[in-house]
Amino acid sequence: MARPSLDPQRRRSETLNLRLSPTEMYDLRRAAAEAGVTLAEYARATLAGRRPKPRPLKDRVMTALLYELSSIATNLSQLQDATGDETFGKWARYVGGDLVERVTDRHELAPLIEENLEAINGVGHMVNAMARRANMGKELDARDIEETLSILGRVLEPVHKAVKRSGGTQDREPDLGGGRDAL
Repeated sequence: MARPSLDPQRRRSETLNLRLSPTEMYDLRRAAAEAGVTLAEYARATLAGRRPKPRPLKDRVMTALLYELSSIATNLSQLQDATGDETFGKWARYVGGDLVERVTDRHELAPLIEENLEAINGVGHMVNAMARRANMGKELDARDIEETLSILGRVLEPVHKAVKRSGGTQDREPDLGGGRDAL
């Protein structure tokens, strides 16, 4: 079903070209990031005389983590589809399912997550690059796979340990440092 048409008065069809200094642009981007909105949303609100309230750091950190984990899981699923290797599927289910579920609403973990977010983003880029190669039909080197999964495990380990289920005979906890054989 098609999306309903917007009233012509509400449709955003007009543009505003605006030159900013690098410092002004940096400040605008920073303010938008702190508010947790896009640059365009922040600029539009500011021009209309409204300023979006900055979202609490813990909310921004948790949103960023969930985005990173979902992106990594998507790329791991693509790797499984492209290669047929179930190891990628197991990692995707852990990262995008179990780990996401465990960190959701755990705002007390924000400082730990903030400390590790850059590394999580970095390994996300590694997994993305590998998925891109596989999706183009290029052969993946076994050492690259092992190294990437090992780094993924090491980077996620602090978060994994912080949300680890306590005791019992629940699902087997993955050994995240073990690369391909971790899950």
